[in-house]
Amino acid sequence: MRHVSTLVIRELAAYFLGPMAYLVLLAFQVIAFLNFWELVDTLRQPQREYSSLRDPMLNYISGSPGFWIAVLVAVPVLTMRLLAEERRSGTIETLLTLPVTEAEVVLAKWLAGVVMFWALLVPFALYLPFLYYQAKFYFDVGPVLALTVGLTTMGMMFMAIGLFFSSMTRNQIIAAVWTFVTLFFMIVMVPLVHLFGARQRAGWAEGVRFSSVLYQIQSLGLGQFDLRFLALHLSVCVLVLTLTVKVLEARTNP
Repeated sequence: MRHVSTLVIRELAAYFLGPMAYLVLLAFQVIAFLNFWELVDTLRQPQREYSSLRDPMLNYISGSPGFWIAVLVAVPVLTMRLLAEERRSGTIETLLTLPVTEAEVVLAKWLAGVVMFWALLVPFALYLPFLYYQAKFYFDVGPVLALTVGLTTMGMMFMAIGLFFSSMTRNQIIAAVWTFVTLFFMIVMVPLVHLFGARQRAGWAEGVRFSSVLYQIQSLGLGQFDLRFLALHLSVCVLVLTLTVKVLEARTNP
């Protein structure tokens, strides 16, 4: 694994050779600004008591529709080229003639994707110190830290899923579409299935809710640091990365 760091730097540099990474980063900066503006506007209202479920901080990220829509678009965009473009252009064969393994290539591309996902979250974090120290809104730091950890493991899982679909095809658009469909199911459809089951008083509804990414992140945003959520994210991540390595091995060593 001694070549991973070099490959990660190569992948990060490749992101910024085109305009796509800049556009995604700009979009998240705009969303972070709008969310912060809405948060400040809420806090400017006449003083009131907030319950945990109505805490304005909960809606800053985990309860923000704009944030989740941006994630649904950004992850496919950032992962679609990682292996699909390498296979389409034939550079994957050249890369693998170097003293690197398929596992090193997959790990490096995934780590580069995770770094980019972290970069998308930075604008949201930049505003919080101003809110805490300048505006004197002393929010609880614990839920913010729990949310940060949860978003990190969620991003690791999402990037692994995007990389997997990128390894399955030479067409970037197809990889992006399959990644989008999978994330849409995980973020949007699973909560709807839970809602249907809850209305029917079905016994499986609670299990579906636990598997909902939206529920997991909102729970972490409330300070409910459930290690099972993180274990689920990391387990899926490891499984999908392993499958990606197997796919790459099968396609490069027929």
